[in-house]
Amino acid sequence: SSLNLSIDEVVSDFIPSIVSLDKLQASLATIATSAGDVTLGIGGPELLVPASIVFGTLYALSFPPEDYIIGNEPYLRGQYDPNLARSYYFKRPLLVLRRALQLFRLSNGFLTNILFDKYILRDSEKNIDKRAVELLELIQNIGPTAIKVGQALSVRSDLIPAAYAGALSELQDNVPPFSSVQAQEVLKSELGEKRYGMLKKIDLDKPVASASIGQVYRGFADVENAEGKKEEVEIAVKVQRPNALAEIALDLFIVREFAPYYQKLTGSATDLQGLANEWGRGFIAELTYIGEAASTKKFNEQMKKKGLNAVTAPTVVDALSTNRILTTEWVRGNRLDRSEEDDVARLCGVALNAYLVMLLETGTLHCDPHPGNLLRTEDGKLCILDFGMTLDTPSSLQFSLLEFIAHLTAENFEDVPYDLVNLGFLKEDKVDLMVKTGSLEPLYYFLRQANQGGGGTKVRERIFEEYREKYPGADDEELRNYMRVEIKEQGEKMAEKASAVTGITMKVEDLQKTNSDAFTIPEWFLYTSRAFLTLEGISLQADSDFSIVRSCFPYVAKRLVGDDSPRAQKALRDLIYGKDDNLNAEKLSEIADGFTQYTTTTKVISSGGGANDQSSGNNFGSEATLTLARDSADILLAPEGNLVQNLLVEESATAANANIKDTLREILIKNPERIRSSLPLGIGNFLPKGPVKEVERFLNKSEREVQVQTLLAKFTLPEAPSPAELGSMIRTMGGNSSTASTVEGMNAEEIAVLWKAVRENVPVYGPKVMNLGGKFASTVLSQVSNNIEHVIETSKNAESEAGLPEQLVRNSARGISAAARTGSEALKSNVEEQL
Repeated sequence: SSLNLSIDEVVSDFIPSIVSLDKLQASLATIATSAGDVTLGIGGPELLVPASIVFGTLYALSFPPEDYIIGNEPYLRGQYDPNLARSYYFKRPLLVLRRALQLFRLSNGFLTNILFDKYILRDSEKNIDKRAVELLELIQNIGPTAIKVGQALSVRSDLIPAAYAGALSELQDNVPPFSSVQAQEVLKSELGEKRYGMLKKIDLDKPVASASIGQVYRGFADVENAEGKKEEVEIAVKVQRPNALAEIALDLFIVREFAPYYQKLTGSATDLQGLANEWGRGFIAELTYIGEAASTKKFNEQMKKKGLNAVTAPTVVDALSTNRILTTEWVRGNRLDRSEEDDVARLCGVALNAYLVMLLETGTLHCDPHPGNLLRTEDGKLCILDFGMTLDTPSSLQFSLLEFIAHLTAENFEDVPYDLVNLGFLKEDKVDLMVKTGSLEPLYYFLRQANQGGGGTKVRERIFEEYREKYPGADDEELRNYMRVEIKEQGEKMAEKASAVTGITMKVEDLQKTNSDAFTIPEWFLYTSRAFLTLEGISLQADSDFSIVRSCFPYVAKRLVGDDSPRAQKALRDLIYGKDDNLNAEKLSEIADGFTQYTTTTKVISSGGGANDQSSGNNFGSEATLTLARDSADILLAPEGNLVQNLLVEESATAANANIKDTLREILIKNPERIRSSLPLGIGNFLPKGPVKEVERFLNKSEREVQVQTLLAKFTLPEAPSPAELGSMIRTMGGNSSTASTVEGMNAEEIAVLWKAVRENVPVYGPKVMNLGGKFASTVLSQVSNNIEHVIETSKNAESEAGLPEQLVRNSARGISAAARTGSEALKSNVEEQL
């Protein structure tokens, strides 16, 4: 003002010299140099006036008018294109300069404080909680892009300090709203007068929720029902922030262009420009509400198709939805984390099942699972909100994750590193190094602890209790030191062992420095882990011993049992038999129990009542039991066969073969021996014994036959049990208590319903039972033949010395083997013909 120059005059003279971003960069470097000269007194007074003009101009430019960005949209809504954006903004350097200077002005206070902590105090941790609050306030002031980036960073404690991530998590629910005038303008421009007139009783001054790119209003509207008649429906209307596309596109461009310089400055191993592009694709996709409407409807259809009727999403009102307006029917209920109902933990299980189905079956993952988006409806269902951001997952991930969970559950850690490669965590060329140096051992240890449940607090308590027993009298800090030392020593020992065998001589410390080259964090894991962390936190409020690993198992059991693809069947076999290839009765029982629990959990609400609705209890009991019976029958009696059916047939045939051997041993060896012993005066000692030794060769049971025979004996029911006896049996065998209670609570009416269903399904399942019986008989005969041939083959050396009785036994055995083989093949052919 002392020079009597207006800002407009200065800008008109100054801006023409900035014709491209390249020149802009050079100009800013000159300004920085000039400012340094003035500060140091090196330059003369002649630099003071130009420097003041430049500084004043830049400062003025950092306060752009409200409408400076209107209409500056480099690409279509929902179609992120960084190359198109670069071309667009290179032609509009003043637009970029205004926003960049505005961002710098708003953030310079925070940046100054960070530099002060680091270089003056030399302690970045001292004020970190205070800085986290400052960062939260800064992001809320900058705009929607910063809010979206903040939300994305709230789950990336690998990129920012944990205190920052914790503070940014508040952005999920607390975003400043835009004005009601702007909301009304968007509604009228998008809907037009006619459709705008359908809206009723909407208070635009009081949004019920405000998010990063839109806010929600509650009201009513006259819409057509399924019969074509008008009816008043309570609705939720989400209105997109004005100029959201122009603002987000410009900010994304600035972030993307600045990312390589920041990466070079900080030495970060993360591809920050690639990360910015991933954010860009997600953020811009959210700006098309038509896409969100389609994703919402698709989710409801998929959950219904999968039989997961206890979870839903809002019903979309298409007549009142556009690219910037999304209208759905209002969902009556409470946030899941604030609900006082006693079925919260069960609904968290339902949510886990829903996310696992999305991740492992439908291939479309909901990417915004914060507590505000999870509701418990008044009728006891789980409702998931906001499908604006979704992620498509590759089909290969589905089987890789199933294999990983199966190996973890069976504690088959030898295959876990290769699972981590398939899941995208570990680079394939680093597997041997990670295994041989023991770097994955701490992960295995924590996974074992996490499987026991209780969340982070209980895991911590168990670990400390373990070390207190090893080091009595030590305080917590000393115990932490012992833990660090033991982990380090364990790694060094494994490294020394690997070095002796393979020549590896590097130290564990060197390996830790290169871990960033070996490990990556795939995008699907970020969103899935955020969902699971949210659900675990809610569940731990209701059950302090809640285990998210165990809660995922019912779905895994259902998926593995019902999936006949080769990779799924291999994962199931690994789980049941383990790395030693021995049938694990406990795992088999857990899988059966998990299959039951999944079916009953997803059917709890399908009858239409809430979890505590006693009037629907009888219907639920019979419905859940019928569903479970049908699902089980469809798997066990599947004509094309599957691993579960094959396991049942193979192991039952093995047990039957063992029982046949026991019976023949009783008839051919033990009974004659008893008769000989019972004869008076020791006459039996003079009678010929026959070829007992040779016969016994064919009747000796293998270790596997003994194991399976013992196992199946536990499942044998001498007679049909009552509901109370069956429920007690389920508990005795370690089954699910809720399933046992359901069975025990069955009354005569429910039993009659079930019996009626059995009669009605006999024509459907009768032939399948006959086919399964044929498979079983064929397998028994095949095993008989194989056992005989094995004995003959392994005792060839003794055959040359065998007498006539032994030769007769062997020839008879060969005849039996041939007959059994023929019978097995005939039954097998008959079954195939029936199919």
